[in-house]
Amino acid sequence: MSYTTDEGNLFQSDAQHQQSAERAARAHLLADRGNPIKLASKPLRVVVRDSKASDEPDAWVAESGFVVRRVGLESGKTKQLYRGHGGPVTSLAFHSSQGRELVISGSWDKSFRVWDVKTKTLLSTTVGHIDFVKTLLVLPSLNLLVTGSSDKDIRLWDLSLLDNLDIYALASAPVASTSTAPDVAPPQQTGAAPPPAVALRPLPCVLALKGHVRPIEQLAAYPVLRPLPPGLSEDEADEHPREETGTVALVSADSMGALKVWELSRTAEGAVKGELRCEAREHELGVYDMSLGEAGLWTASADNSVLLSSLDRSSPSTPPTPILRIPHPAQTRSLLPLSHTSAACTLSLVRGVPPPPFLVTGASDELVRVWDLDCSALDPSASREAQRAWRGVPVAPGTKLDGCVRAIEGHAHEVVQLCTYADRAGELWVLSASLDATLRRWKWSEMRDAPGERLVLVPVEEEEQQAGAEEKESLLTEEEERELAELMGDDD
Repeated sequence: MSYTTDEGNLFQSDAQHQQSAERAARAHLLADRGNPIKLASKPLRVVVRDSKASDEPDAWVAESGFVVRRVGLESGKTKQLYRGHGGPVTSLAFHSSQGRELVISGSWDKSFRVWDVKTKTLLSTTVGHIDFVKTLLVLPSLNLLVTGSSDKDIRLWDLSLLDNLDIYALASAPVASTSTAPDVAPPQQTGAAPPPAVALRPLPCVLALKGHVRPIEQLAAYPVLRPLPPGLSEDEADEHPREETGTVALVSADSMGALKVWELSRTAEGAVKGELRCEAREHELGVYDMSLGEAGLWTASADNSVLLSSLDRSSPSTPPTPILRIPHPAQTRSLLPLSHTSAACTLSLVRGVPPPPFLVTGASDELVRVWDLDCSALDPSASREAQRAWRGVPVAPGTKLDGCVRAIEGHAHEVVQLCTYADRAGELWVLSASLDATLRRWKWSEMRDAPGERLVLVPVEEEEQQAGAEEKESLLTEEEERELAELMGDDD
């Protein structure tokens, strides 16, 4: 079975052909914007981490080309490439074990793999679902890995097995020692699906959470806190740190916009328990991105909006309350509240100023937008959102977007991920990833203040296209063309 990512080999409608032509023209005109890093395939997930081996931060990219790529964000060079998955890699997570850093990748081949970062040694392969693995989340306090899949299930995996592996021995062993035993036949591939993965020291599944009726798209979690003492308000809570209860609230979102909140815990014997505490559906369509922070829960959806909801961190049974919805002209694929990012918060702490009150969003219309959350039009209000009858209708083109201070044109396809990082000089940067197979780097000070420039594509008239095609396709000389015209005239 062969696979292709060349759209020219796939059936497309006239509208899709036109869109492809427009994107090709935009890609040529925008080729140098945003300090691009060109990838070999489309980025589906990006995680930015500081590198212990060098001064520059790294972008870890899960790509549609079946690989995980580690890229230096200042040099733009590929440092490591992890191969082995039999399908597009959709998700990434990180875990520390025995003082070593491990990267975990999930894929369309229904498996997740665990690699040692320093040596690239494959430590474990677990075929965990009966459909694509879409999202991963590590819960360090419970020593668990959470996976979400297109099979609509959420599964919890015990990471303790990795603590018992002799990682040093495996890393120094020949590559052949990490392959499947010769007497185990690889699974047979059926249909056009990616070939099934082969298990290698699989992690044990300790719990399966069922309840979603659509594929799982996003996962997030926060520690459950003890209730505030009587008579103490939320505003005073910062001066009285609240203790954690030891349980974790897991938030899951699916492709129809349903959110569920689960409470997870471990008993003294090590058994894992999970209970569904509440559910909500504040989006009309799927949730593409999710971010948890002090302000609450931000979600980006295919219903052309991003939404901020408040959470009761001491009561997972209380559903998230919508307090701010920001409509968009197109499906929102990614979001980045700067106050939620470690890079922005670290720089703010060093400089003694609050984190920037901005939100950055990426959409299917290929634009990156910057929103000023201090704008009065974007003041959170639970009562206003309760009265809003949102039906997922996009904002009409040309409509002024309240609170939007910049619309940046830099990509030639949907913007699927946004991250931040700080360079060696202490400058804050925003990294955008797109299905145009590029990562683009934007200095925050310039991104925030520089005026936006918009491209205008002028369509070529159909007659001009046909004339150009005829000239290009004609293989006759001028004399032969004249003789042919005379013959055609005689027939009349």
